[in-house]
Amino acid sequence: MRVNVIFGEGTAEVGTGGAEAASSLRRWLMAEPELRGRARLSGEERPAAGHMGDGLELVNVVLANSIALGSLITAIAAWRGSRSRPPQVRLERDGVVVTLRDNAPEQVEEILRMWNASAADASALPSPPADSTSALPAGDDE
Repeated sequence: MRVNVIFGEGTAEVGTGGAEAASSLRRWLMAEPELRGRARLSGEERPAAGHMGDGLELVNVVLANSIALGSLITAIAAWRGSRSRPPQVRLERDGVVVTLRDNAPEQVEEILRMWNASAADASALPSPPADSTSALPAGDDE
C-alpha cells in the first residue's frame, strides 16, 4: 500500500519550507521503530508554482501491511507536534486525499476510518464473470 505525504498547498512560499519539512519527516520516519521493516521511504521533487524546485517536497511511503498505516499516521502527527510551526500535511492513499490539521488521536482514527471505507467500497465492486467454458461439465461440448 502506498501513501504520499505532501507539504503545503503548492504556494510559492512552500518552495524551501516544503523541502525542509519533507527531509525532516523522512528522517523522523526512518527512525520510527514501529515502521522499521514495514515501510519503504522515498522522496520526489515537486517544484512549487513559479519555482524551478529546490528539494524534496513529497515523501512516498510504501507499507508492507495495513497495520503499519496507523503507525505511519501516528508518527506523522507526532512529528508535526514536535515542530514549532507545524506545516500543513496532506496524505494521499488510493486517490483519497486527507489533510492532517492537528495531532489529536481522533483525527488519526478518522483518517483510518475514511481510508478503510474507501478501500471497502473499492473491493465491493463486482468481480468479472468467471470463464464460462470452465463451468461446463465434462463431456457436454456443444
